Amino acid sequence: MIEIKHLRLLQALAEEGSLSAAARSLGYSQPAVTQQIQRLEADLNTPLLTRAHTGVRLTGAGEVLLRHGASVLSTLALARAEVEAVAGLRAGMVRVASFPSAAATVIPHAFAAVTQRHPGIAFTLLEALPDQALELLRNGECDLAVVYEYSTGFETEPLPTSAAADEMSTELLHENVYIALPREHPASRRRQVAMRDLSAERWIAGCPSCRGNLTTACAAAGFEPDVAFETDDYVALQGLVVAGLGVAMVPDLMLAAVHPDESLVLRRLSPAPMRRTSVVTSASLMKVPGIRQTVEALRTAAQCLRLVTVA
Repeated sequence: MIEIKHLRLLQALAEEGSLSAAARSLGYSQPAVTQQIQRLEADLNTPLLTRAHTGVRLTGAGEVLLRHGASVLSTLALARAEVEAVAGLRAGMVRVASFPSAAATVIPHAFAAVTQRHPGIAFTLLEALPDQALELLRNGECDLAVVYEYSTGFETEPLPTSAAADEMSTELLHENVYIALPREHPASRRRQVAMRDLSAERWIAGCPSCRGNLTTACAAAGFEPDVAFETDDYVALQGLVVAGLGVAMVPDLMLAAVHPDESLVLRRLSPAPMRRTSVVTSASLMKVPGIRQTVEALRTAAQCLRLVTVA
């Protein structure tokens, strides 16, 4: 019979690469680990590990069991987190994962509003990109994931597929996405810039995992962006654009987080990209008063946010 302890053991073996290291991480003795693996291999009638002088690695059968086991362990962790929240075992703690510009703008106002009305509620905040935030939520490591998805005018960049049937998303706001140009750029004199006219530009973009909106928009316009500088720092991005080292796509929340430099020119794009920001949780967690109040506060804070006006 496959037990939860076996799944945790396989996970530890895959991560640690040796029987002794896996035993230490789980608080077992090495003989106990060896006996558990041997018993599981006998029950399944197939080897799960191959042993070498450098350690151990999973066989094909072991990899299959690990893949399914990771899903089981993730579901159990999420179930435990939801039970603790519903039962009040975390004493009013709401754990939020969010991408940086929302963490710098919407979230502080929401947290302040909730704590003012309900002093017993406390928060933790982790900065994470949408796919990371959703993974934390699905692993039971956060209660709310503040995420975004882009629409380029041609297609929408989807969020990672939901792992839980009862996941629910609450929309916070729709953001405009602009092209940021140095003042001396020829396109700065236009009110609207066509994406196809930027094919020869050098681009300033975020990390490869968070620039899908740029690559999708450029591909739709018939070219691949020449990314000259990579930064997730809003101030650095502005400085690089102002210095004439490239152009960049910037959404409303990024501009709200850092007041634009006077030498930075913002223009609307054609086709006009948009970004939708939402907060994701589970239906079970939404029943917890502190989590429901936080979602409501996030909606209010997003609606009251003062965004930069671009003609």
